[in-house]
Amino acid sequence: MAAAYLPAMNVAVIFYSLYGDTAALAAAVADGAELAGATVRLRQIAGLAAPQDRWTTGERIRATREHLASVPQARRDDLLWADGIALGSPARYGTMSAELRRFLDGARQLSGDLAGKVASVFCSPSPVEGAQRAALQAMIAALLNHGVLVQPPARAAMDPASRTARRDGPAQASPGELDLTPARALGRRLALAQRRTHG
Repeated sequence: MAAAYLPAMNVAVIFYSLYGDTAALAAAVADGAELAGATVRLRQIAGLAAPQDRWTTGERIRATREHLASVPQARRDDLLWADGIALGSPARYGTMSAELRRFLDGARQLSGDLAGKVASVFCSPSPVEGAQRAALQAMIAALLNHGVLVQPPARAAMDPASRTARRDGPAQASPGELDLTPARALGRRLALAQRRTHG
């Protein structure tokens, strides 16, 4: 019964998305956490500098930037505020995006302050065999360096069958639909982690 009197979990969902798929997953993680009673901050990571024509010729990139215009930029304070952290990235050549890597590198001085927090990761599907799994493992390794307690991502997120969804990349093929159910479940598990740990 003691678990019922615990304060609401603060969950920070922090992501980088260029083409929109990772952003859709991040929103689903945030929804799952909120439905489980958590207070959620949805935050995006700023992109690195790129040639101007990349932003003016990519329709999906422009649409994503417009869609995410109202989402605040992630700051290190969001990591301090959170009890639970969810990090999202597209799979870039089998690792996390350079943008997420830069954000985590900038938070290294907070390692002691993040120790004991609960965290998990999510990644948009990749058509490259093994790329999604490798990217998730890279994010987990980075989190372990900060001393957090890592919740493994949902099994579906590691399953090659998830490649049926469109990738977070410049593909022009029929997009398909992302399966957001595992992302919502991840958010719920993260929001309830405090009760399991302290209840």
